[in-house]
Amino acid sequence: MKVADRVGMPVQQKGHGNMQQARGNGGGRIRLMVVDDKPDTVDNVTKLLYFERDIEVVATANGGQDAINKALHLAPHVILMDINMQDMDGFRAAEIILRQVPTRIVMMSVNGEPEYFKRAMAAGARDYLVKPFSGDQLISTLHNVAQIPVQSMAEVAVGPGPTPGQPTPEDSYDHGFNGNQPKRTRQQIIAVFSGKGGVGRSVIAMNLAILLRQFTRERVALVDANLQAGDLHILMGMNITSSIDDLREAAGLDSQIINQVMGTHNSGVRVLRAPLHPESAELFNADEIKRILLDLRENYDYLIVDMSSHYSDVNLTILEMAEQILLVTTLEITALNKVTRFFEVAERLGIPEQKIVLICNRVESYYGIKPQQLQSQVRHEVAAQLPEEVELLVNSVNRGIPIVLQARNHQFTKQLTMLAKRLVDVAVAGNTDSYNGNHNPKKRGLFGR
Repeated sequence: MKVADRVGMPVQQKGHGNMQQARGNGGGRIRLMVVDDKPDTVDNVTKLLYFERDIEVVATANGGQDAINKALHLAPHVILMDINMQDMDGFRAAEIILRQVPTRIVMMSVNGEPEYFKRAMAAGARDYLVKPFSGDQLISTLHNVAQIPVQSMAEVAVGPGPTPGQPTPEDSYDHGFNGNQPKRTRQQIIAVFSGKGGVGRSVIAMNLAILLRQFTRERVALVDANLQAGDLHILMGMNITSSIDDLREAAGLDSQIINQVMGTHNSGVRVLRAPLHPESAELFNADEIKRILLDLRENYDYLIVDMSSHYSDVNLTILEMAEQILLVTTLEITALNKVTRFFEVAERLGIPEQKIVLICNRVESYYGIKPQQLQSQVRHEVAAQLPEEVELLVNSVNRGIPIVLQARNHQFTKQLTMLAKRLVDVAVAGNTDSYNGNHNPKKRGLFGR
């Protein structure tokens, strides 16, 4: 079926761990355990938190094994753990603890090299502090991390060890991929689209995928469906030699084939690269992309699909399949005009407005147009306003380290964090009503009357 025929126009998890219970009962404290084999560090951290009424140091540990033993019995809300310890490094201790205890871990180290950041995230850490850090940095980090839902599957394992016969965290969380994983139950396709290129769509897609992985500890995959010009693997600092082309050519897709084709980022996100050669895009059609996405959805809880900026048959198929659609725009008049056009296309395709999540990127006053103006004109809530930060973006791209892993307290990360939580809420609830309760299918021109 032609694109024009389809659109009727020419082509031109909520967490529910101990932390939520403690903070939700009014005045609950963050129960913290501090792990370091240097007594001075433990003392300093304790002193920095002495006057914090909502943070309580419930235990200290002088090594990795000591931390494991105490975590099993105390189940602290947050663990602040040093990396370099004599008996066991923090990476290993974190992996063992997170398999059995519903908690969040913040790594700390004198080493601020990117590789340490990546290894900490791969081990399951939710944040990273470089020594020496200030009291404000410590307190802010602990508060932020405490809001992240714990992995729900780990809750059944609190205590001296997993209960026989019950699932362990490894049932829903793994660093690699094997062919014996159970069928996914969440199976959310989240399409990331923009009607205009250069608005930061890919940057948002990859950072969001990492946040979803951190929050849920469920299986998250990032698909580069920009078939002619996708470069997500470069943005993430990955060298992947296979691509979505390999899945198109396969007669049938099973978990083993998917495992061989997709790469694994240090955050745990699985990545499917765009075709190695731009001309391969012509070999994909609606049926091919649908087959690939359906097979991938069977293996992942969250499938983030980064798309190109065209209304091709492939893209229309992705939009129709998605449970949630992130519509990304900046505040230039040309980009905003594309937003209006998208809503017109969505209406013709019968896509419910409730599925559309509008995101304003690079929000700055000098653009002269405010997100509220766009929201008023299209009668659709702006779910996130991401600030413009050129230096941070360039640094992220050149180093191959996503922004949410290197600037956790930046406003960009905070805004995207709130969006990620909402996406999880919608996925868990099974509906999109929380995005926008005031829908009006009758659209007007962008700034017309």
